[in-house]
Amino acid sequence: MAVPSIMSQDTQLSWIREVTAAFPFHSFEAFHETAVRELIGRHGSLLEDDIRCVEPIAFRLPGGVAFTYRQTEGVVSIERGEDSAVAVIELDEETFSDFANELLTASGAVMTQRARLVRGTLDQWQRWEPGLRALYTGRPIYGSEIHSKLVDAEGAPLDLARSFSLDDSDEEMAAYLNTTGYLHVRGALGHDEIARLAEEVEFCRSRTKPDDGLSWWSINGAGDEVVTRINYLDRFSRPIAEFSFDERLTRLARLVEPEMRVCDDRLDGPMVFIKNANVVTGNGDLGWHVDDGIGGHPVMCPLIQVGVQLDDANPANGQLLVLAGSHRYACHWPEWGEEGGLPVVPLETRAGDVTVHYGDVLHTTPAPTSDDAGRRVLYYKFAEPKTFEWVPPGCHYNDALFNADDTGRMAARATIRSDDEADHPGYA
Repeated sequence: MAVPSIMSQDTQLSWIREVTAAFPFHSFEAFHETAVRELIGRHGSLLEDDIRCVEPIAFRLPGGVAFTYRQTEGVVSIERGEDSAVAVIELDEETFSDFANELLTASGAVMTQRARLVRGTLDQWQRWEPGLRALYTGRPIYGSEIHSKLVDAEGAPLDLARSFSLDDSDEEMAAYLNTTGYLHVRGALGHDEIARLAEEVEFCRSRTKPDDGLSWWSINGAGDEVVTRINYLDRFSRPIAEFSFDERLTRLARLVEPEMRVCDDRLDGPMVFIKNANVVTGNGDLGWHVDDGIGGHPVMCPLIQVGVQLDDANPANGQLLVLAGSHRYACHWPEWGEEGGLPVVPLETRAGDVTVHYGDVLHTTPAPTSDDAGRRVLYYKFAEPKTFEWVPPGCHYNDALFNADDTGRMAARATIRSDDEADHPGYA
């Protein structure tokens, strides 16, 4: 497959401008004077507990009007001006409208230089972000009360560590996936199939270069540059390309969303994620995140990730962890070890197993505890027809990450990014 060069694309990505035009434009002043005040009456209770004692932030147009979001004893309100805000975000009307439409996140707006912090920090904006999302959309904020929702049709608590087989019914697996946001299917592929796919992945790895713009690289403790992700594996491997249409993957991807199509030629195509030991710089170990972390939620979601496990997965080689049920909520991204009472589920899998998870379920792959980790997962994304209408072949909503910024740096290689950039949540 011929993949368009991400590096040569217009920094503004003209097709993304067309996507923006398909969504309602929110006039900055009118939205805050009218819509937000109405939304506070409708959805304000959704964020009362979340924003209690959180300091105010403000949005302002360049050289123009500003509005501050604040809370008093948990009650949200809005006022003109910015003097009382601890963080002030400057952006133009188009950028704010994209943020309101979930086409941009706070991280995405700053990373693509469409917004700047005049005062305060990105963390302070992100602290408000789930509350603002709840306010704008009516989507509740994810918290420990999710435990009462993780139940079966009879109201009994689900076994969050449960696994299934391909012999189980679609109805049973669909109900579990719809509720938890993930699914673990044992023994979906045989030993010989896994061996062939693993051999193809290694061939792709041998052909991958740090400057190809289609792979992620990190630095380990010995100072070596190691590849952690390779996109569009079908550039090198026909078997991996053909496996995109395997009926077992399609069946699992369509359990809840029957119109899902495999993204074989866009959204990074067939992709392998490779865990390396002792990564010190780069995206080898991803913190808690969702797959639309810089934006594009209404364009890409629902998004289903089907992961073919080429190796056993456990804490020693950096297994996948998920936060059960988080895919239906506005979410804070916790730090490792700060999940509190949230239902953290480690997926302990064997080679030949398949995992399925929504792109919007919070997930992470912590650092391996072993010095010889090398776990590989072959991922195939599935999306609805609307995604194919909006995102052209060879493109991803995250393409902005692979454009040079004003320092000339690219997001593709850890060695040409600062440590702060490598740890930035938008790079996940």
